[in-house]
Amino acid sequence: MDVPDLSLLTVARSYLDNVRMRDWGGYIGMAILGYLQGIETVPQTSAGYIHFATYLMTVALYLGFSFSVNNCFDHEGDKLGAKIAINPIASGRISVSGGILFSGLLALAGLTLTWASFGVASLTIYSIMLLLSGAYSTPPLRFKSVPLLDMASHGLFFGSLIVLYGVVVTMGFNPFTLPILLSVYNLSLILELRNQIDDIEEDTATRIDTTAVSIGYGKAHALFYGLLGLHMGILVYIINLLGNMALTSLAVVFFAGVGIYFYKMPNRNRFLLIMERVTPLVYILFLLSLIL
Repeated sequence: MDVPDLSLLTVARSYLDNVRMRDWGGYIGMAILGYLQGIETVPQTSAGYIHFATYLMTVALYLGFSFSVNNCFDHEGDKLGAKIAINPIASGRISVSGGILFSGLLALAGLTLTWASFGVASLTIYSIMLLLSGAYSTPPLRFKSVPLLDMASHGLFFGSLIVLYGVVVTMGFNPFTLPILLSVYNLSLILELRNQIDDIEEDTATRIDTTAVSIGYGKAHALFYGLLGLHMGILVYIINLLGNMALTSLAVVFFAGVGIYFYKMPNRNRFLLIMERVTPLVYILFLLSLIL
């Protein structure tokens, strides 16, 4: 009989896997996007670098909490599909109670570090993020099982609030802030709906009543393409704020062409892939306009 490896290193690795760091990429990008809007307020000294590193640590603790607590309460459904490979609780490597305690410690550490480093305003945004993220996965609220509220909350705690947190930390408010927040919020809705469409059979089997399950496969796809159309419009508006008419005209022609092409030949994954490639380029143009 095989004896399970209960060494400290193995246990630590299981808890590290529970935070799903490989899924953090886009959210770290959102955090940096918010922080860089006020980069001029941060001194270019060792203190400034420590300030940025501390900020990233609070973001990492928040993301770790969000993915960990999600694994704690999704383990039954994850056992039924491929997600069992990324959920140590579903695979039996750590217990539910252990995962919950670990998630709570991550949240507490993030709150403490934010309070000590960035003050009340940042702490308020960070606390709201934690509450929404926890409520999304945790019974009895479990927003992810409430149609419309699942997407609305996801757009906040895994979207615009991450950017806003960085803006508040550096006090980098500018004319681009609101459209950037709206853009990131809408993009988060798109990504959440994509995941719901992909998981519609699993969610139906485990009685998770998501927006996609509630409105059905066809309407969910229609909503998905509608949100992508709105996203392209917001990106054009952000480019227009740069004040370059040639660039704005080029953006209008490009996005109109993309929209017409996918209207005639719908391909959900390819359409989203193009938007995921183009969106960071627009954000980079915006950041360059602040620097130059």
